Amino acid sequence: MGRSAEIRHLQALSVLAQELHFGRAAHRLHITQPSLSQLIRDLEVRLGFRVVERTTRKVILTDAGRSFLDDAEAILRHLDRATISARAEAGQAANTLRIGTILPTTFEFLPMALARFRHRYPSAEVYIETKESTDLVRAVERGLLHVALLRAPKSAGTLKIETIRRESFLAVMRADHRLAARQVLEMSDLKSEKIVRLARDDLRDAFGEIDRQLESAGVDAAESQTAESTLTAVSLVCAGDGISLVPSWAATLPWKDVRFCEVSDLSATIDLAIAWERTNLPPIAEHFIDVVRRISQGD
Repeated sequence: MGRSAEIRHLQALSVLAQELHFGRAAHRLHITQPSLSQLIRDLEVRLGFRVVERTTRKVILTDAGRSFLDDAEAILRHLDRATISARAEAGQAANTLRIGTILPTTFEFLPMALARFRHRYPSAEVYIETKESTDLVRAVERGLLHVALLRAPKSAGTLKIETIRRESFLAVMRADHRLAARQVLEMSDLKSEKIVRLARDDLRDAFGEIDRQLESAGVDAAESQTAESTLTAVSLVCAGDGISLVPSWAATLPWKDVRFCEVSDLSATIDLAIAWERTNLPPIAEHFIDVVRRISQGD
């Protein structure tokens, strides 16, 4: 009881409470799962009570843990605001742009937007963080990022969200596959194929629509292999595990021995959006948003 909790303990508990899974939380914190477990155990020793109950299948916060979490997250928010205010006082804010982005935009869209942005602000300090969309929403809400390029959340909360690109899906297969020579496919061409399905909770609408269209075309995907990310799906295809339907950004990467094909009757799409806090947006961030809008309009 003689030692107080530290910021790293509060951050670890906050992320664990969001994920309720040690492996996913450790990944977000960029530490190992044993390290996260040790942080939580150390926090409990310092507090003198259990904050989580661990089972073989899930993590549950105790009543005392939930009560402590409310105050812990208030401390983290206060620290974030204090950091931002101090940076502004030191004169760093006007020429600094903090951008959050999901991985797909880093291969094409973001570099194009940054190149145009640099013409207006050649001396700007640009900081980029790559995270999942749900994490980016929280970071913008807390003022840690000015803007974020992400998959549009179902609930915007206090953020302003604009769709900037509607992305189609392509079929991907090994270059030696029997369908690889075709320029355009139809969903019915996949009837006898083993499908690698993409399945993610945060993008269930788009991937659910693909599943419905596969079923309508007579494709049995019940026994298909499932991948949680586009890169994993294409990697499985490279290994000879079948055909997958993936967002078109994947075709911009230098894959070896794979072929991407249009599917004429596949209408599912996935949106890329830009998000920012509605109030207190600095001019440098407003200009970046304008650049993104112009690119999305084809200017």
